[in-house]
Amino acid sequence: MERKTNLIIAFLLLICFGLPRNLGAQKEDSIFYKSYTTTNMEPWKKTMEKMAEELEPGNYKQLFEVTLAWYGYIGYCLGNDKEREARQYLKSGWQFLEQLEEMPEAGAAPHALKSGFYGFEMALARYKAVIFGPKSLSALKEAAAIDSSNVHYLVEKGNQMYYTPSVFGGDKETALRHYEKAVKTMEAGGKYQQKHWFYLNTLVTLGHTFEAAGYLKQAREVYHKIQNLEPDFKWFNEEVWPDFVKKYGYE
Repeated sequence: MERKTNLIIAFLLLICFGLPRNLGAQKEDSIFYKSYTTTNMEPWKKTMEKMAEELEPGNYKQLFEVTLAWYGYIGYCLGNDKEREARQYLKSGWQFLEQLEEMPEAGAAPHALKSGFYGFEMALARYKAVIFGPKSLSALKEAAAIDSSNVHYLVEKGNQMYYTPSVFGGDKETALRHYEKAVKTMEAGGKYQQKHWFYLNTLVTLGHTFEAAGYLKQAREVYHKIQNLEPDFKWFNEEVWPDFVKKYGYE
């Protein structure tokens, strides 16, 4: 009887202190994914702010997840004419990112995100490109020097090559190679599985880049893959796919 009681206590302790962190992370990822696919971003905002309030000092993983959530939300704001809100969250996002870079666990990913944050700054004030452009490139070089196979480096390098005008070194073919490698890396295993917003967003970016580069067959294949993966993807179903069909037909 005593042994049974001890086992029950041990199990309850495991539930109270061992499981919530992993289950919490899964729950947060699920909320972000649903927000991304339904375009209802209010739960995303509330969740990321709660995560920030509950940050444990020195916990790199938690801080990274908060910073990534900020990154995603700022991108949403910029894509939906919410510049004022984007500025607000970019300011606090920089604070998280600066802490992240100083931690001993910091690898390539924080430097890659830093490049993305500079991209946000340029999107909010294009005249500052002469200041933030070189800083963004420098952050990418730092990320590449640490780990050029990191998915965040690959995505941000793809973004840099896609959005930089060709006269200044931009190249959609190079962007494609980086996006493709990022997707393959995520599909090979690790954190960003099929039900993660960052994976799905990278797939959309890959399809769009194939389309922009004139590889319509490959773009269509990626878009069909997205449809099979997430049939209820609101933004994709209402904008991305209809725009493609309008230009190039269903098949």
